[in-house]
Amino acid sequence: MARQRAGQLSEAGRLLRVAEILLDESGGGLHELSQLSQRIAEQEQAELQRSLGRIEPRSRFKYKSGHPIHERRTCNQLFIDECGLPVPERHLEAGVFALGGVAMQDEDVADYCREADQVKLRFFGTADITFHEPAMRKFDGPYYFDGDRPKQRAFDEEIDELVDRTPFVVFGAGIRKNAFADRFVATGLDPYLPADMYSLAITLLLERYVDFMAMTNSGRLGRVTFESQGPKEDAMHQLDYARLLVGGSQWVPPSAFQQTIEPGVRFVPKSGSHPTELADMFSRELLDWVRSGCTAKPKRWTLFGRRIYCRGTRAMGTFGVKVFPDSDIRDAIENHRREAGPPEN
Repeated sequence: MARQRAGQLSEAGRLLRVAEILLDESGGGLHELSQLSQRIAEQEQAELQRSLGRIEPRSRFKYKSGHPIHERRTCNQLFIDECGLPVPERHLEAGVFALGGVAMQDEDVADYCREADQVKLRFFGTADITFHEPAMRKFDGPYYFDGDRPKQRAFDEEIDELVDRTPFVVFGAGIRKNAFADRFVATGLDPYLPADMYSLAITLLLERYVDFMAMTNSGRLGRVTFESQGPKEDAMHQLDYARLLVGGSQWVPPSAFQQTIEPGVRFVPKSGSHPTELADMFSRELLDWVRSGCTAKPKRWTLFGRRIYCRGTRAMGTFGVKVFPDSDIRDAIENHRREAGPPEN
């Protein structure tokens, strides 16, 4: 139905453009006609966005019982951090807000923290430091190492090795800010989408994490942790999370959220070694990739790309990373989806 509407809008847009040309040639061009043509183009893009991919039924999620807390399940933990500001930036042609998440089994969290501490002790003499982008890739602040190039290269290599040997699964949402504001917020074309970019990113990321938990991680319960931004911001993220558990999303029913993830979010400060450092690194990779039109390969993109969640057709929630809106750069995204994920996939 969405594809049919997009085709009809495309035909209407072509006819309007013919009318614009004829009116211009007659000297009677109408500004209102140009505005109508633009609105039709925006609606066509929105319908194309809805039409992409195969939609699985909301009933695809199966559960063991009605109360997962009573089952005393072990945990899979999802750590989330962002990169960029969740507001439009008209001065930037390719403004992006990125939310990155890494999922780890309970038993792997302590191993990561211990190994990250060892790296910090070797290079800084203390573990009381937090890995943070983009300073790491630019060798700014404590990562400058007094301009010692061999030490900078050695640090880079150790971070690559730490990322490569740590078991985790990647999730993310990249919001193309100006396109989202113009095509969806300003026009009100999709009532199912949150108008706030951070809320939208949380929804897109958690839809994919819930699919991962329901389809590939049976027997565990998801525990979600954000890096803390402040009391008000944390409360807003908690509210977005609670709304998903109570009301679900367009593609995932509330019961799926309720049965696969804990009913509350946790928050941690930016301090010392913690898996949110990995989420911070990935969110920067994701921002740079989306900013390039999904064609470039940022610094550690390949390392993180191997860990992106993949299932089935890799469409409509079965691929761990979502770019939105994406109808005009779909080919680049499809190319990446074919290449990403574990080698065996």
